[in-house]
Amino acid sequence: MQDADVLSNSKSIQQTEDDDWADDWAEEEESSPWQVTGFVEAAYGQFLQSNVVENSAALNEFRARVNIDYSHRFFEFNGKVDNTYDAVLNKAIWHTRELNFAVSPLNFVDVKIGRQVLTWGTGDYLFLNDLFAKDWQSFFSGRADEYLKAPSDSVRTNWYFEDVNFTLVWTPDFTPDRYITGERFSFYSPQMQQIIAPSQTFPVIKTNKSQWAARLNTRVNDIELSLYGYQGFWPTPVGSKAITAASAVNTQATSHQSQQSQGYFPKLNSWGFSALTAYLGGIVNIEYSSYNSIENSQGSKNAIANGQHRLLIGYEREVIKNLTASVQYYLERTKHYQALVANSNYPAQLVDENRQLLTLRLTYSTKQQTLTYSLFSFYSPTDKDAYLKPSIDYRYNDQWQFSVGANIFFGKDDYSFFGQHQDNSNAWLRLRYQY
Repeated sequence: MQDADVLSNSKSIQQTEDDDWADDWAEEEESSPWQVTGFVEAAYGQFLQSNVVENSAALNEFRARVNIDYSHRFFEFNGKVDNTYDAVLNKAIWHTRELNFAVSPLNFVDVKIGRQVLTWGTGDYLFLNDLFAKDWQSFFSGRADEYLKAPSDSVRTNWYFEDVNFTLVWTPDFTPDRYITGERFSFYSPQMQQIIAPSQTFPVIKTNKSQWAARLNTRVNDIELSLYGYQGFWPTPVGSKAITAASAVNTQATSHQSQQSQGYFPKLNSWGFSALTAYLGGIVNIEYSSYNSIENSQGSKNAIANGQHRLLIGYEREVIKNLTASVQYYLERTKHYQALVANSNYPAQLVDENRQLLTLRLTYSTKQQTLTYSLFSFYSPTDKDAYLKPSIDYRYNDQWQFSVGANIFFGKDDYSFFGQHQDNSNAWLRLRYQY
C-alpha cells in the first residue's frame, strides 16, 4: 500500500513537472521575436524676442514614432520611423531614423549595416573625435536630446580581441550636420555683416564621397583608453568656392560671367585619443583631437577653415544625494593663426587663437526619479558669450511624460559663436505618450 502511494505520488510529481515544463514551453512558444513600441508627442517652442525669421515659433510639431525590432538567432533588425507635421516649415515629414541589420559572422566580429545613429567620445554636448552627423536645429529648438545625433547610412564593424576592441565605420555617402540655415533660426553672415535668415537655403555644393572613422579601445588597470582616426570632410560647410555662371541679358542675349560664392565641405582628417577613469568619488575624462584641414594645410586660404587642436577635460560626481554636477574645460587652438589673421577680410571678428569654453551641468532628481531638474550652461571667457539650457522633466507614469525648458543665448558681439543666436532664445514644452 505504501509502495502504491509512493508510486502514485511519484506519478503526480512527474505529471506536475511535465505540466510545468509544458507551460514553460508554451510560454516560450508564444513569445514573439517582434517588438513594436513608440510614442506620440506634441511640442511647441516660442521665441522670447523679435527675430528676423518668418515664424515666431522655434518649434511647433506633432510627431508619431514607431519602433520595430526583430530578433533572430542569426541576426537582428531595427527600425525607427518618425512621421511629423512641422508647422514651422508647414509640411509633413517622413523620416527614417534607423533601419539596419546586425549580424555576427564570427564570434569576435559584429556588423551593423544600414541607417543608424553613431556616437563615441567622452564629451558632454562637446564633440572632438566624434565627427558623426549632428542636428543643431533640433538641439537649439528643444527637441529631445536623442535628436541631437543625426543618423547616417553606414557600415559599422566591431572586432573583439582579448584586451582590445576595434571599431571601423564606413559611410559610403558623406553625411553632414544639419546646421543652421535660416529656415528656423537666424545667424550671422560675415559677408553681409549682419544677422540674416534667408528665405531660401544658401547654396551648398554636396559631395557623395565616402568617410571613414575608426576607434581602438582598451583598458589599462582602471583607465579606459581610446584612439581615434577620421578621414572625410568637415561636417559643416566651412569652405566656399567662387562659381562662375553665364547669364544671358538684353535682346542680344549677350553672355555675361557672374561670380557666385557657394559653400562646400572641405576635406578633413583627424586623429585623437581619450581617457576615462574613476577619481575622488567621481569620473574624470580627458580627450584630445587634431584637425588637419587638408585643403588649407598652411592656414593661408581665407575661404577654407583652418586646422585646429581640440582639448577637453571633464569631471562628474554626485555632490549630495540625488544632485549630480559635472564641469568641463574645452580649448580650441587654431593651428596657423597668424596666417588666418593676415588673410582674413574681417580679422577683428575672428575667434581668439586659443578659444576657451567652460560648461556646467547640474541634475537633481526627486519623487523616486520621476521629476528631474536640469541646467546645462556654456560660457566662453574668450568669446564673451554664453548659452543656458534649463529643463524640467516629469514622468507621470510609464506612458506619460511632460518636459519644459528653454534655450537662452547671451553675447557681447553678434558675430561670436553663441552671440549670433541671441534673437534665437526660446522657451519650449513637450508632451509625450509612450506605448
